[in-house]
Amino acid sequence: MEEDPSDQPEKGFKKEESRGDGGPSISELKDEVNMREAAEERLTKLGMLLEIAESRGLDVKSAKEFYNSSRESLYRDKNALESMKISDRSNSELTAALNQEKYGLLSFPKWTYISFFMAKYGLFSLSYGMIAAVFFGYILLYSNMNKYILETVPLWAPAISGLGASAQIMVGTVDDIKATGVVQNYKRVWYTALPFLAAIFGFIAYILTDLGEVVVAGDGVSLTASNITGNLTLFGLEQPLLYNTTLTATGAANLTAQKVESFEAAVGDNMRMAVCFIVGYATNAFIDKLMKLSKNI
Repeated sequence: MEEDPSDQPEKGFKKEESRGDGGPSISELKDEVNMREAAEERLTKLGMLLEIAESRGLDVKSAKEFYNSSRESLYRDKNALESMKISDRSNSELTAALNQEKYGLLSFPKWTYISFFMAKYGLFSLSYGMIAAVFFGYILLYSNMNKYILETVPLWAPAISGLGASAQIMVGTVDDIKATGVVQNYKRVWYTALPFLAAIFGFIAYILTDLGEVVVAGDGVSLTASNITGNLTLFGLEQPLLYNTTLTATGAANLTAQKVESFEAAVGDNMRMAVCFIVGYATNAFIDKLMKLSKNI
């Protein structure tokens, strides 16, 4: 039996996939999901803008009503297209409210208008991150790096951690702007404490990474041995004064220690600097982990 030519798809056209139950095709379902995601993104951004506007004292009552209506269309009526249309109307109302506050005395922009865009684009958090970075950078460049905190941790350790937290604030703000066009995470004043918390974490990080150095005879006398072809033996060190004297072995074929109750090795200042910076950069994540840990204790 010959097939009916009308059942064959025309040349150059792909037959649309169907679910087989008379419902919408797979491509239509995908389009619907994409439109819903786009509507949700618009609502999320619009909600953040309205929150900023209200915090600046703008009259956005009309825009807020359209915003709520848009949410109802999306989540109650399942109508993404209508939701997007209403959210566009809400955005227009917000723009009109902003334009009313645009100019003030002598045609200069009002602070309300300026602060709205500063908050929208995260200029407050960016500026704070830059100022904090300059502060900790000044400590690193112009302070005496031989100073120690509690005679244990050098000053540069918390300073580098603070620099890492400052970088994290700026990177997080830029990431928000690139993603949605509106700052999300760094819009509250809580982030101002991050660099100083990072300095504390840097102090602890240095202690944890500072496994010490193998040292002898803390009377300030230096012991230098070079071109040794035999054995160099140090004994009688059961209770040495370990301070400011370092024993360094470079290129040794064999280094043997017997009857050692404890061994400490230095990881090097360059590695500690990297660790302190990473700890500072991850301060926000550490806070979340510590909060979860404290709840479980």
